[in-house]
Amino acid sequence: MTDPLNVAAHLARMAAAAPTRAALHAPRRRVHPTGHTPHRTITFAELNADADAIAHGLAALGIARGTRVALMVPPSPDFFSITFALFKLAAVPVLIDPGMGVRNLGTCLGEAEPQAFIGIAKAHAARRVLGWAKRTVRATVNAGRWRFFCTSSLARLRRAGAAKGAYPVPEVDRDETAAILFTSGSTGVAKGAVYTHGVFAAQVDALKAVYGIEPGEIDLCTFPLFALFGPALGMTCVIPDMNPARPAQIDPHKAAAQIAQFGVTNMFGSPAVIRRMGALSGTLSTLRRAISAGAPASPAALERFTLLLPKGAQVFTPYGATEALPVANIGSDEILRETRALTEQGNGVCVGAPVPGVGVRVIRILDEPIPEWSDDLLAPPGEVGEFVVRGPIVTREYFNRPAATALAKIPDPRTGEVFHRMGDVGYLDARGRLWFCGRKAHRVVTPHGTLFTDMVEPVFNTVPGVFRTALVGVTRKGVTYPVLCVELAPNVRDWSAVCAALRARGAAFEHTARVTNFFPHRGFPVDVRHNSKIFREKLAVWADQQLGPKWTPEAT
Repeated sequence: MTDPLNVAAHLARMAAAAPTRAALHAPRRRVHPTGHTPHRTITFAELNADADAIAHGLAALGIARGTRVALMVPPSPDFFSITFALFKLAAVPVLIDPGMGVRNLGTCLGEAEPQAFIGIAKAHAARRVLGWAKRTVRATVNAGRWRFFCTSSLARLRRAGAAKGAYPVPEVDRDETAAILFTSGSTGVAKGAVYTHGVFAAQVDALKAVYGIEPGEIDLCTFPLFALFGPALGMTCVIPDMNPARPAQIDPHKAAAQIAQFGVTNMFGSPAVIRRMGALSGTLSTLRRAISAGAPASPAALERFTLLLPKGAQVFTPYGATEALPVANIGSDEILRETRALTEQGNGVCVGAPVPGVGVRVIRILDEPIPEWSDDLLAPPGEVGEFVVRGPIVTREYFNRPAATALAKIPDPRTGEVFHRMGDVGYLDARGRLWFCGRKAHRVVTPHGTLFTDMVEPVFNTVPGVFRTALVGVTRKGVTYPVLCVELAPNVRDWSAVCAALRARGAAFEHTARVTNFFPHRGFPVDVRHNSKIFREKLAVWADQQLGPKWTPEAT
């Protein structure tokens, strides 16, 4: 018997198989960092029944199969109930990071053309004042007790649907749209990746196969979208006490308290979360694994975090993107034992071998659209090129962005499959492992050769007093020169000593010897989703200002 494609069917299955098992634990107040905190516990049966009631209420509003619904509700029991209610309707949730700013939110909502809008009162106030999606939205729901100038309130929908029983989960087609998930916009405008039910199902299968997650496990998920896989994987989700738009500000002591209180076995977090958690003392004795995605995690942060884990547990760092995840996987044991040393010498960041069912190729670096696949696109073995991937976890298009789809997708006329261009550059080693060398858009093309961020920055990141670095290019008279922006470690004040050490470190390697312009920066701008991807485009403008209009190479 094959698993159902509709994610909501997994919730109904868990409600039938383990009705009293906790699906969610949500803190009733701010989490106490050194002890137990009262939480509201929602069982699988209760979550499923609540989703059924909301689905009936939404259906009465005219929200039906294929209806695009903008959802702006923070991580909470309501977020889970509403999302699964939409899946039960086979409606299409539109999920956008609220932290990306009101202007970008308006742009994304305009492109998504939602016919309904469900959000908290603050989101509806912004929608009304700024005119978000006013041309297409026909039904609005305030996720609260009161209607708040909306078509209805969530409380009213619950009451209307509570006595109507189970909402039948419809069968769906593998290629039918399930959701629109917007990218973080870390390298350009955010785009709505079209997730089909087949892609969701393939991701569930991949997570089971790669990480061995078993029913009954407990997950502390600092990234809300991953938590939606919980019912499909049979996991209980503990909702953390944190601002999901600011994972770098997570309180590690509160997270540790929740891990201890509920015996958490799995934790999903960005590299910023792993770094913050590494400041803890003691152990996180119940964790079987941690999964960190969104950007490469620094070996130093992994090393500190693994000291907290029990024997046999490690941090896994899957490689992928909103459009294709997971693509490859590697664990902290392999990184710290083997690949870290090579990364710090400028070989790139090893992100592991492709997961089962996913094919990865490396093509020559091109910036224009590629109309169809040809083996002539392949880069020579070992040469840095762009990663392209195909498989069941790969999305086929962006919503309402045909030009972006043409730039990011390569149709294969022989198989009917689509390759997704990751926008990342790297190479495959002799063992078939992927080595990530940076974003294609961030490469610095100089007269002496092309520099890739993640082959340069790790060399300098080993210098004492350096927290992290960012390579950017500054152009003078048509020639691009490399500049290294440097974020210092806390409490480091002697920039001159750090700068001298950076210069000496760079001179030790051929590919970094020409990086001789260094500037200290107070704090890098980063993406809103993971707080880990560096906005090098902004840093390039800043670096240009630091050099000044009269700078010449001879002045260095």
